[in-house]
Amino acid sequence: MNYIKTISFVFFCLFFTQCAKRGFPEGGPKDENPPMLINAIPKENSSNFNENRIRLYFDEYIKLDDFRKQLVVSPPIKKSSYSISPQSGASKYIQIDINEDLSKNTTYVFNFGQSIVDNNEGNILPFFKYVFSTGKYIDSLKISGNIKNAFKRNSDKFISTLLYQIDENYSDSLIYNSLPTYVGSTLDSTYFEISNIKKGKYLLIALNDFNNNYKFDPGIEEMGFVKDFIEIPYSEEINLEIFKEELEFKSSKPFIETSNKIGFGFRGDYENVNIELIDSFENDFKSIITKNKETDTLNYWFSNIKFDSLRFVVKNNNYEDFYTVKYKEKEKDSLIIAPSIKGSIDLNDDFKLYSNIPIININSDLISLVNKDSISIPFETKIEKNNFDIVFDFEILPNDKYSLSLLPNALNDFLGSTNDTISYSFTTKSRSEYGTVKLGIQNLKSYPIIVQLSDAKEIVVRQKILNSPSDPCNFKNLKPSTYFIKIIIDENKNKKWDTGSFLERKVPEKIYHIEEEINVRANWILEEKIILD
Repeated sequence: MNYIKTISFVFFCLFFTQCAKRGFPEGGPKDENPPMLINAIPKENSSNFNENRIRLYFDEYIKLDDFRKQLVVSPPIKKSSYSISPQSGASKYIQIDINEDLSKNTTYVFNFGQSIVDNNEGNILPFFKYVFSTGKYIDSLKISGNIKNAFKRNSDKFISTLLYQIDENYSDSLIYNSLPTYVGSTLDSTYFEISNIKKGKYLLIALNDFNNNYKFDPGIEEMGFVKDFIEIPYSEEINLEIFKEELEFKSSKPFIETSNKIGFGFRGDYENVNIELIDSFENDFKSIITKNKETDTLNYWFSNIKFDSLRFVVKNNNYEDFYTVKYKEKEKDSLIIAPSIKGSIDLNDDFKLYSNIPIININSDLISLVNKDSISIPFETKIEKNNFDIVFDFEILPNDKYSLSLLPNALNDFLGSTNDTISYSFTTKSRSEYGTVKLGIQNLKSYPIIVQLSDAKEIVVRQKILNSPSDPCNFKNLKPSTYFIKIIIDENKNKKWDTGSFLERKVPEKIYHIEEEINVRANWILEEKIILD
């Protein structure tokens, strides 16, 4: 009975709703059509162009949406040399005013991307182009392809593609200080196209052009390139990978951070850097060099000296630079110790203590570690290469509780300070709260490889190095979550990913990004077979 009543009620509502709609018409279907160009002055694809004003007329009111990012002019024209109006409000036309002399016998393209939308419904006129030539004919050749990020799983939008003509004026320095011959953009996809190109030989690069100046700024912008020059016409699609170059090492003017620490800013690879004090002091002088965790700064720590100024030489392979640092009154660093975790530790993690001053000695006799049953747990300690992190190596068991105690003088820092009495407690979870992933990787011909599991923010959670196809690739004790797989071909066997270099024509080490995500569940073993092309 209730079922019949419900049906009747629904029918009643539908009936009278339909009748109401018949009584109050709403003016027809929604407009889903994009704007249309109805006239252009000068006409589209005009040759022998010598005007300084263009008007594009549409069949309805339009507006420009995000056109500063969307508009691509090829060959590029200085943005100060042309203007677009109106930039706000609705209009039935777009006006382009050109304030410079254009190159002779050249085909120009104004690609508005997806910036032209109708004013009422927001329907997009996709990738509208206005083309004209200052010569007798319109160049019609083109190239196309796809762009992805070499290191990251997801690619950015609005990657510029730049073509440089290979002639007597060409040099590799053009990408740093000159405008390209032609430009294109991926706009809001990974696909790019550069159209209306002349026949010839070209260099093609892709550029994540943060400042939109069509010039490569090393160390700031990501870029990619085709190793060999391209002969236009070219019919094949081109795949490009962008990456961030590792800059050559360079130091910057040092500064006094605290009364016992001088900072040396730098860029590039710092692994082989040596900072030498030119001035000499008595035998009790001590120094140590560390890398700041948050910034590109090398810290020169010193003790037991007073000075008006200090002279340094910074060396790194063939690099050498000299500096003088004048004394400035600053506070002294005070030792601060903090744990790597609070509350709970995962079964695969190490327990660490972090220090703000380099640690030079650990007295394990003044340190105790016990479990929930007050049983003493054997452990070993290690000061990591950075001199700040202290690793406690012991067997971490599930469903347990640990208490770590450090008596005074257990830790000694570079400046001669020591710790007060400190205690930390932390627990572990059951194994059933974690999942396991077992990966089988096939069709790889080159080893070693680096297999990484990353989270949705592309932060590496776990990593394994496999030296042969027979090495197991198992990740145990994973938190239930979604993960992504990245496989790096470690060509130079240095246990890290190496980027590329344009000037050296060196491409980055190959990375396979596995598109399908891995969903890890608690108390589950997930086995995945990965077959690579």
